[in-house]
Amino acid sequence: MRTLFVYPQFPKTFWSYEKILELVNRKVLLPPLGLVTVAALLPQEWEMKLVDRNVREVADAEWDWAELVVISGMIVQKDDMQQQINEARRRGIPVAVGGPYASSTPDAPEIADADFKILDEGEITLPLFIEAIQRGDSSGRFSAEGEKPDVTSTPIPRFDLLQLDAYDSMSVQFSRGCPFNCEFCDIIVLYGRKPRTKTPEQLIAELQSLYDLGWRRSIFLVDDNFIGNKRNAKLLLPEIKSWQEDRGYPFSFATEASVDLADDDEMMRMMHEARFESVFLGIETPDEASLEIARKVQNTRKIGRASCRERV
Repeated sequence: MRTLFVYPQFPKTFWSYEKILELVNRKVLLPPLGLVTVAALLPQEWEMKLVDRNVREVADAEWDWAELVVISGMIVQKDDMQQQINEARRRGIPVAVGGPYASSTPDAPEIADADFKILDEGEITLPLFIEAIQRGDSSGRFSAEGEKPDVTSTPIPRFDLLQLDAYDSMSVQFSRGCPFNCEFCDIIVLYGRKPRTKTPEQLIAELQSLYDLGWRRSIFLVDDNFIGNKRNAKLLLPEIKSWQEDRGYPFSFATEASVDLADDDEMMRMMHEARFESVFLGIETPDEASLEIARKVQNTRKIGRASCRERV
C-alpha cells in the first residue's frame, strides 16, 4: 500500500512563530509526531511518504503515487484538512483521517467526506483499520470505545520520514494523559486522567534513533504534563542524564508541566541534570476565584503558589 501522509497547514497566529523561525532559518517549530507514530504502527512493508504542508506543498507526482492518503490534525488545522480531503477525493484516492480533531468531533463537516475515520489512540484503532483494508472495505469508522492502550508497546516513530532540517525542535512523547481536571482542557477527554508512560528504555531508543539520523538540536517532550506520573518521570530522568553524558549532551530538552513542579526540588534537580532548559507552565490567571471555577486546583494550593513565585 503506497501511503501518503499529509499534515495540514496551520493558519498564521502568534503560535506560528514564523518571524522568529525566519531568524534561525527554519520553517516550522515542531514536526507532526502523531503521523510518524501512525506510520510506525502501520505494516512496515507499506511504502510511505510524508508531506508537512507547513514545510512545502504536496507535489503532483506524490498524489499520483499514492494509493492511500492519511491525514491528521488539530481543530486549528480543520480548514486545510478539509481541502486536502477534497483534493484526494478529487483524484480518486481513498482518505483516512484521525488525530485530535477527528477523535473529538468525528461528525464535523470538515471531515465528512473522508472514507475512513480512525478515532482515538492508534494502538487500538489502527489494527481495526488494517483489517478493514485487508478485507477490501472502502470505508469505515473505528473507535476505541473508551479503552486506553498500554503505550509500553508503542514502536519508535518513523522520524526518517521527516524533513528534519525544516524543524526548529524535534518532538518525542513519554506519557499520555494528565491527573488534573481543568475545565477548559481536552487532554483528559482524549487521553484520560491516569497518565500512561512508556518505559525509559523506549524513550532512550527514540532519542538514539534521532541521534543516528543526525539530529543535534532541541527536543520537546510533548507530554500533556511531564510530571503527571512523577514516579515514572523520576525513573526516566537518570536514564536521559546517563545517555546525554555518554554522548556529550547532544540535546537540550523542553517540556510542559503543571506549576506544582515548583514543589519538587528533586524533580527540578533531575531535570536540570538531564539538560532540560525550559518548561511551559499553565498559569492561566492569578485570580484564585477564576482558577477555582476553571477547576485548576493545582494552582490554588498555597505552597505551590509561593514556590512558583520564588522560582519563576
